[in-house]
Parts: sequence; C-alpha cells; structure tokens
Amino acid sequence: MIADYKYYCRGMPTFRIPLVAASAAAALIVPAAAADAPRPIVTLKGSISPSRNLRPGTPLDFTLDTRIASDPPGADLVVQRIVYLFPHGTIVNGRLFPSCSAATLQRAHGRLSACPRGSQVGAGTASGTAVAIGVTSHARVTLFNGPGGRSVTINVSVTTPALINATFAAPLDTLHGRYANKLTVVLPKQLKRILDGDIVTSDVHVTTGATRLVHGVRRGYVEALRCPTRGGAHIHGEVTFEGGATGRADTTVAC
Repeated sequence: MIADYKYYCRGMPTFRIPLVAASAAAALIVPAAAADAPRPIVTLKGSISPSRNLRPGTPLDFTLDTRIASDPPGADLVVQRIVYLFPHGTIVNGRLFPSCSAATLQRAHGRLSACPRGSQVGAGTASGTAVAIGVTSHARVTLFNGPGGRSVTINVSVTTPALINATFAAPLDTLHGRYANKLTVVLPKQLKRILDGDIVTSDVHVTTGATRLVHGVRRGYVEALRCPTRGGAHIHGEVTFEGGATGRADTTVAC
C-alpha cells in the first residue's frame, strides 16, 4: 500500500506517507470488524389460559417465554436488562395480594418460606451457560408480589456449577398509550458472572397464575378485562446486553 501511495503522490515528504497509509488501512479494517460483531436474536412467545370466551374479571394464567441467541451462534452476550411492555385488556391485582419484598428474602438468604402465604404469584425456569467452563445450567425462578403490587420480587436459584441464590425487585409501572404496563428486570451481578467468567442467558420461561378469595369472590393476580384488538393482545420485549447491543421482539397472544 505504501509503495502505491508514493506512486500517486510523488513529491510529498516521505515522513508523512506511512501515517496516511496507516489511516487508510484503519478505515478499511474498522468497518469490517463492526460488520463481524455478533448480533443478538431475541424471540418472544406468550399465552393465556383460558383464552376463549373471556369475561371481565376472569383470572388468567399468563405464560411468557423469552429465548436469546446470537448470529453467529455462541457469542458472549451478557444480559443486562429485560423490559416487557404489556397491552391493555388485562389488569394486575397486586394490591389484593399479600406481598414479599426483595429485602425480606435477602435477609432470609433466599429461603422462600420467609415470604407470607399467598404472596407467590408465579414460577418458571431459566437457562444460561457459564462461559469459563462451558457448562449450561438450569435455574428455578420464583415470582412474588412486590410491596403494594408495584413490583415483582424475583428469586433465582441455581445449584450447578455453583450455588447461586439471587433475589431482586423488578418495578411494574402503569403506562398510558399503546401499552398498559411495563416490567423492568435488571439482572444483578450474581446472574452475570460466575467462576471468573460471564453467564450467557439463553431462555427464560415463567408463568403467573395466582388466585385468592376476596370478599367471597375468586380474584386473580392477572385478570381479563377485554381483548385489545381482534388480532389479539400484543406484547413487546427488549433485551439490553452489556456493551450496548439490543435485541427486540414482539408476540401476539390470542384472546
């Protein structure tokens, strides 16, 4: 490259030629590196039960399945935050249920029985790979109604390849516009690093479906109001990774 540049720019001081050539080389290399950066792929699926002939006030079991991959496969993408946007058509009755705070479970070192009876509102599983040793683990996820129904207390328990018990709060906010609620899940450091290496999350599968009697009426943690559109209820998910990469996905729940 330097020889060619001398041919076209004869007469320039020779001490400037390597600098210009190096800059031109860098301009060629940087876009190629950016083009080869792994791209996150997020897929989202949701379902409710019952899903037909819903009447206002019908308690619902709500399942949400989030899967995370990369292109090319096997990239070291560490989840930092997951945000879910939920549509109109359902109501969350956290105020009607007992609650358990993240601090309560943390003081109890993750002992789930420390939470009041009736405060658990869901459960599920999650999978992730410890990059340092190449081991994929499956975690137990337990959901509790947060204080005042304004958050979800999440407990994640892993036994292999090391014992992890992490409890944290995910704020549940009311929105105005296309979506009715937003759940923000920020992963604590225990779920991002293990054995001096990253944890790469591959899937999260949870179901909420708690009910309780209130003044003689069976009420649900999640209840139906109406189907937002004839096409179903639309849910949006957005996963942010360390380093700034973002993956987005949408799903439609039949109702």
